[in-house]
Amino acid sequence: DHKDKLRLTLVADKQFRKAHIVMVAAGGCHSVALGAEGQVWTWGFKGHWKKGNGKNHGAAVPMLLAGKALGGASAVLVAAGDGHTVAVSRDGALWAWGRGEEGQLGLGNLTNRLVPMRVGGEQEFGGQVLMAACGDWHTLAVTKAGTLWLWGRGGDGMLGLNDTNDRLVPTQVEAQHFGNAKIVSVAAGATQSAAVTEHGRLYTWGEGSRVEEETFSSSEEDEEAEEVEVPSGLGHGDGETKLVPTPVAPALLQGARVGR
Repeated sequence: DHKDKLRLTLVADKQFRKAHIVMVAAGGCHSVALGAEGQVWTWGFKGHWKKGNGKNHGAAVPMLLAGKALGGASAVLVAAGDGHTVAVSRDGALWAWGRGEEGQLGLGNLTNRLVPMRVGGEQEFGGQVLMAACGDWHTLAVTKAGTLWLWGRGGDGMLGLNDTNDRLVPTQVEAQHFGNAKIVSVAAGATQSAAVTEHGRLYTWGEGSRVEEETFSSSEEDEEAEEVEVPSGLGHGDGETKLVPTPVAPALLQGARVGR
């Protein structure tokens, strides 16, 4: 149905053909689920071409991608951005579909895609893709060798490439920013990115803070607006934008190791 849900609501097993679901991801107005046997289901808002079924209309229930959607390979990971979706196939290739006007699909153009398109695999990334993450308008991928690649909107330095330029194809982030350590995990927000190294160090980059307008009442009748600077979530404590991956000081994490 199209009703809002105010509490946890089980999606009926029959919607997934009683498959065992092992991963889910939520985008701006759509969702994607991964089955234990590599099946991919998508559903949600009709806009932005993000469901991957070749049709530009909404789906109120999970829709199964065709078996050959990822070149006949099964999926091992899924992720979702504001208007795009990505999947990593069992052969280590990355596939993307949906909204592409910021280059977030990594296909070298700004075209929206109705069905999954192969971004690349071992040859393009220098190794098999192990995992991926989506921001609103940018995408990250990590290879089995621990290298990090980003593409899409580059505003506020969220790509970590020491500039604010967009990238239409996957571009590798220099390993020296991570002390030449391998990357084991990544995540992305609207205007920032994060990565964890094999040594448990957390690095973040992108927008450090933003100015928002806050309205308050100075009297019963009068309202005033004030601009307030709020942090964007990099965790460095300085509110500064970072154009390259920057380590979060261990003291700010109480010396804890990030990850396993």
